[in-house]
Amino acid sequence: MPHEFIRREYEPEPQASGGRSGVPPGKHTAAGVLDPPFRPKNPLRPIPAILALIACGMISILLSRSFRSIQGVVPGAKIHWSLFSTALMLIGGLTVVIALLPSLWLERACNSGPHTKDRSSMPTKLLGGFALFSYLLVIGLNFAPPSWHPSAQVVYLVCPACVLTITVDPSFGTVALLLAPLSAAVYGSLGALVGYFFLAIRNRI
Repeated sequence: MPHEFIRREYEPEPQASGGRSGVPPGKHTAAGVLDPPFRPKNPLRPIPAILALIACGMISILLSRSFRSIQGVVPGAKIHWSLFSTALMLIGGLTVVIALLPSLWLERACNSGPHTKDRSSMPTKLLGGFALFSYLLVIGLNFAPPSWHPSAQVVYLVCPACVLTITVDPSFGTVALLLAPLSAAVYGSLGALVGYFFLAIRNRI
């Protein structure tokens, strides 16, 4: 016995009109996109970056105190101890202040927004880049030929942490595990400051 299949057309269920809810149909979707209920997180303030800034800044401040204390121990050396100490204190202090600034303040200072998301990670990238370059430079300084005799100021400029071993000749292990990482932290702070300054200027162009 043949069977006939009857094709049924399903009608969509009627939706509530905007008069009952007080909102025109489809308006809630557009409002949710244009005006999100929650403020997006500031890309300038990831937690690991804040911790890295604080660590690098505090290391710079501690090395600044080391330069100031060495000034009284080796007064006759032709080294501008106070200049190194002031520079490190300024770099470290500014880095810690930036790390502790409220996110909204830093966002306004850097003029960040949706059109600047691709630039907001610049301070973190420069922090890592400067730190890596400094670490490799200090390691390379350890392999410098004996005929090369740089001045003490050049050595401390390249490796600020070398002030901790001013009275001893450090081994390669000490350089690789202590002096190079500490100096990298100082230059990481400097890179972050350069990044935030560039970000604040570039985002206003």
